[in-house]
Amino acid sequence: MEQIAHGHGQMRAQSFSIQVSSRTRCNAGCKFCISRTTPNIEQSEDVKIKLCDFKRLEVGLNYAKYLGATHAILTGKADPTQEDREYLCRMVDLCRKYLPLVDFHTNGVLLHPGSKKHTLLEDLVACGLTMITFSIADFNEVMNHELMGIKKSAAELIPIARDLGLMVRCSLVTNTMAVSSLEGVMAYVKKAGELGAHSVVVREVWIPASFEGKNEEVFTWNQKARVDIKRIQDEFDWFARNPEKDSMIHKTAKLYQGIYVRDPLPWGTPVFVVENVFDDPDHGVNVTFARCDEATTGTVMKSIVHKPNGHGYRNWDSNGDILY
Repeated sequence: MEQIAHGHGQMRAQSFSIQVSSRTRCNAGCKFCISRTTPNIEQSEDVKIKLCDFKRLEVGLNYAKYLGATHAILTGKADPTQEDREYLCRMVDLCRKYLPLVDFHTNGVLLHPGSKKHTLLEDLVACGLTMITFSIADFNEVMNHELMGIKKSAAELIPIARDLGLMVRCSLVTNTMAVSSLEGVMAYVKKAGELGAHSVVVREVWIPASFEGKNEEVFTWNQKARVDIKRIQDEFDWFARNPEKDSMIHKTAKLYQGIYVRDPLPWGTPVFVVENVFDDPDHGVNVTFARCDEATTGTVMKSIVHKPNGHGYRNWDSNGDILY
């Protein structure tokens, strides 16, 4: 395979993120919504939703393949499940023709048993879906409702997705209202693991560089509720490298001694695993931290971002960083 050069060396990409449509009106109302900290996203109900052109999407997938991307991610500024079943299935099928793994990011609102699209997940798996990421702010349903504005979290969908053969990941956004410490993160990981989740990504609320053109409510809430996850990541790292030491601080020392460190991601972020603490002795959970200030290291991109306008970018924020 030919190399694609950019900057000071061969260009590489870890993943390929697809904004499945221009839709911004979501079926949830997350207090920390990243989309609502993006300029000019207020969208009336009569606005025509722009979808991805599959010929241009194929260009992007081929490009991502050349850059060594391992997986495609179906995501958006609103929940992807809001789009038509046939469209999403076709997109998953096309992604699998170029990349070995396909992930789907969702809050799960439309996937619950008895809901409008409760069979969608099974259909996506039939088309080649290999992984799903559920956004769950808190496993306490009252707190999750407070933070995400939905009646029911995706917790009950974890074992369903696992039984369909998917790798299941939970996305946690830390904040001062709910999970804000090592203890909170570990309780979240423990609960996710007991339900059958294989991975947890710990995120922090996004604080844009300026307020201009952004949703004032979300912008203000994020500033007040933001938690610096580097501190929690550093504590994870300490326990991972000192597993034999009992903690005089934490009453659940055994849980913390189940943290181990693995090889870092290409941009330097450490990867942890939590093992030997779940009811199923063979189960383990992969834990990573996604910080807002992480930057592409050298020529390795975290993800190519393909937008409904048919072009790909190095990030979500600037359409000047165009790739194709």
